[in-house]
Amino acid sequence: MIFDTHAHFYGETLFRHLAARADVPRVETTAGRRYMVTPTSRFELGGGFVSLSDRLAWMDAQGIDRQLITFPGALGPDVLPIADSRALVMDVNDELAATCAAHPARFTALAGLPLADLDVSIAELERSVRTLGLPGAIIPSNYFLSLAGITALWPLLEHANRLGAHLMLHPGQRHDESLAPKSYPDLTLHRASTIDLHGGITHALVSLIHSDAMRAFPHITWQVVNLGGTFPFVVERMDHIVATRDPAAPRPSQLLGEIVFDCASLGPRALEMAVTVFGADRVMFGTDYPIFTSDVSARALAEARLTDADRALVAAGTATAIFAREAVRRAGP
Repeated sequence: MIFDTHAHFYGETLFRHLAARADVPRVETTAGRRYMVTPTSRFELGGGFVSLSDRLAWMDAQGIDRQLITFPGALGPDVLPIADSRALVMDVNDELAATCAAHPARFTALAGLPLADLDVSIAELERSVRTLGLPGAIIPSNYFLSLAGITALWPLLEHANRLGAHLMLHPGQRHDESLAPKSYPDLTLHRASTIDLHGGITHALVSLIHSDAMRAFPHITWQVVNLGGTFPFVVERMDHIVATRDPAAPRPSQLLGEIVFDCASLGPRALEMAVTVFGADRVMFGTDYPIFTSDVSARALAEARLTDADRALVAAGTATAIFAREAVRRAGP
């Protein structure tokens, strides 16, 4: 069995809302073709972006049994002003829940939250978990780039803890940041899409493990995407620096608590390193579909030099155990 724990859902509800917008993110139609226009790209909407049957066929071809589909937070609709985001987010969450209900053996979903208003976000998380039956939500990782940013989310995190929620930290801006793309002198493809993206994930993870949230909210499961950015590669240096300069402080490698990682868009060598550093019981398969539609993730899982037991955990065992544990938490008193 393979459980893809990092995939995104678009759908007609989202397109309808974005087609009414003049600013990005928006959907525009040219010569009968629909295009998604984001702060950084413009691409035609087709295949798995619009067709559930295409998505299911792709999953079958990749050997993927179940997929965790999320609100498409990287586009930024969840951090628009509340007047623009509230109905959009709620409607897309409804479609996510309906998709899971129609295909209960194939999909689990994470909600979006209208983050420009924390009270509205709390109410939508409550509705998504208690009424729609979703296990949690996706949150832009820029909220976790500092300890102060995490503190600003405290009321939302308190409620997530009471719900026993699953929170995915995924690259994306805060509501008080510009959606305009960052300027680079050159090599933007690599500096933006790999180096800065994974650096940002690493910053978010380091903030999280050193924040009071790990102690205060033991019933949240934190999913950090893309194997935690550069963390598996640099954590030994981080431990070494702490041992040298602040020997009484805990080592970063010992602070992971209820954090798990997906391996979306990365290759077999990265997966091997992550399993060695984190343990296979913290690592989950992921693809970032439909952004990526090749067989890179499936080949990484097949080609990684792992034991059969560890490969089975990454493929589905870790994710299955985590979501089962979360369901027990939510069903409790």
